[in-house]
Amino acid sequence: MKTSIINNPADAALEITAGRIVALPTETVYGLAADALNPSAVLKIYETKKRPDFNPLIVHVSGIEEFEKYAEIIPESVFKIAETYSPGPITYVLNKNSVIPDIVTAGIDTVALRIPAHPLFRQVLTMCGKPIAAPSANMFGRISPTTAEDVLKELDGKIGYVLDGGRCRIGIESTVVRFEDDKIIILRHGFVTKEDIEKVTGKEVTTLKGKASKISSPGMLLSHYSPHTPLYIAEDLEYFKNVNANAGIVDFGVYRDLKETALNLFSDLRIADEKNFNYLVTRLVENKGLGRAINDRLVKASSGRAVVENGSVLFSKK
Repeated sequence: MKTSIINNPADAALEITAGRIVALPTETVYGLAADALNPSAVLKIYETKKRPDFNPLIVHVSGIEEFEKYAEIIPESVFKIAETYSPGPITYVLNKNSVIPDIVTAGIDTVALRIPAHPLFRQVLTMCGKPIAAPSANMFGRISPTTAEDVLKELDGKIGYVLDGGRCRIGIESTVVRFEDDKIIILRHGFVTKEDIEKVTGKEVTTLKGKASKISSPGMLLSHYSPHTPLYIAEDLEYFKNVNANAGIVDFGVYRDLKETALNLFSDLRIADEKNFNYLVTRLVENKGLGRAINDRLVKASSGRAVVENGSVLFSKK
């Protein structure tokens, strides 16, 4: 199979309605899309990405009015958040109804719903008239794609088409929130921050602490977004600029703000990964606001930490 980059959303919609998979652009990253109500089509996502079957998928719909088709109870906070941030980079984990096949949710009783903002993805949704399941369009655990060319590097020969929607304008995956007994819990940090959600809901938002007993959302595994070249978190990048160790330095301090850092996060990692370094080093950003999402991706993408002691580098696994 040869993978082609296409520009017509109608062609992408035809693939989905025919039970096939296709890569689509979103405002966050490119997604590998299938009809969410077709179990055999959804299975192709898992098989193509080599994604473990315990890791659920996000279901994309056109508007908040569709949530009641696929979820049983929709808290008032969902509508308050959606009024400001949907369509956009936020996903809501809700109790699912029987319409959604178990393969989409990895057999658990919740479903992750998102209203994407990218105009081409929204056109495909309208043309299909069905919800679309779509995790990132890359091999499982690897760097998320933010251009159609990135998808080709990951999935060439594995899918028929990539719908080209240009470079993703945000660059990291959506925030994922769960609602429990009037509480709002962030399962995955993303572009919409804890502070953003607290402002529109008037409620304190908590973050999932420690390792979850079950995976109820994408992005909850401890390792993800990883380059093939080992990536290490370091405090002092200057040392690695002077050491003869063929180390690739990925310094996000060159960007003006955290939004620009998020936009370039995966593309910078991918560029460095393609240069045949022995290993890569980066440092975390300030851990507040959008910085929490950036640091989440970097820590999960890393193999561990690189510490400089007495002129030597000590590597520790995470």
